[in-house]
Amino acid sequence: MGQDNMAIILKELPKVLSNPRHTIEPLWAENSGRKTNSGKFVGTFIGWFDKIELPIGSTTYEEMASLRTQIELPIIECTFLDSRTNTNKTELFYGTAIVAERKNSTTYKPTSITLTAVNRRSDM
Repeated sequence: MGQDNMAIILKELPKVLSNPRHTIEPLWAENSGRKTNSGKFVGTFIGWFDKIELPIGSTTYEEMASLRTQIELPIIECTFLDSRTNTNKTELFYGTAIVAERKNSTTYKPTSITLTAVNRRSDM
């Protein structure tokens, strides 16, 4: 998956401000929520999923176009630093639209995007 079937190394994308912020987040099914009077969270636990926040600095229109061709796909394969194991990990993520506000007629303001893994972690 991904561009030319190669993993995108997130920290090497144009205008990435720092290493992507990696967290591992729980995912619950639609039947989940707080019980009315107890305040206790109940439901079906799906698993733990990698989530990455990618900070992007000011970009030119050309740089943003390059980012969009790599990120705005249904599924992308990304390599990132796993905060749990402190090693590089390659994983499939859902692509996402990049929403950025124009700074002027040639550049966009800094923004960030969040990517969520397709598959749950097997090591948790």
